[in-house]
Amino acid sequence: MSSGDELAHLLPAHRPYARLAAAERVDWVRQERWIQYTRAEHVLARWGELLAYPPHDRMPAMLLIGVSGMGKTHLVKRFLRGHGSRFDPRRGATTQPVVNMQMPPRPHERDFYEELLGAMGAAVPAKLSVSHLRARVRVLARQLGVRMFLIDDINWGARAARSASSAFC
Repeated sequence: MSSGDELAHLLPAHRPYARLAAAERVDWVRQERWIQYTRAEHVLARWGELLAYPPHDRMPAMLLIGVSGMGKTHLVKRFLRGHGSRFDPRRGATTQPVVNMQMPPRPHERDFYEELLGAMGAAVPAKLSVSHLRARVRVLARQLGVRMFLIDDINWGARAARSASSAFC
């Protein structure tokens, strides 16, 4: 095989990576990649629709269910890349249209609001009542222009997760 044909089995866009040193090739291979597939694109499009939905008394919601390792968190991260917080130097204010939080392991209202405030970048003073935490979330959400909350890893039990399989509403 001539030296010009040695990488002919690779896509032209990937050939330069094959010529890298071994450590660099390994780093490139280990990088996170997005592999487009229909259901994921449907979810991302639906989240975009929900984000653009005009303010309403009863805002629509979506529940994405799937067994561990199916890529739900990866979808959230991909969506956040296009809808993260932004600082407007003219106004001197930050907007955060989408807030992503990790659901606390215990289903306690205080833990929920503390985690939500942390995801919004707020300091959480000790010993605030739940009603004060809730009020802080509302005020901060208005100040940041929050339009959507994405709550990751709601642990609602293995039995329910198995029965729901990988459906979404």
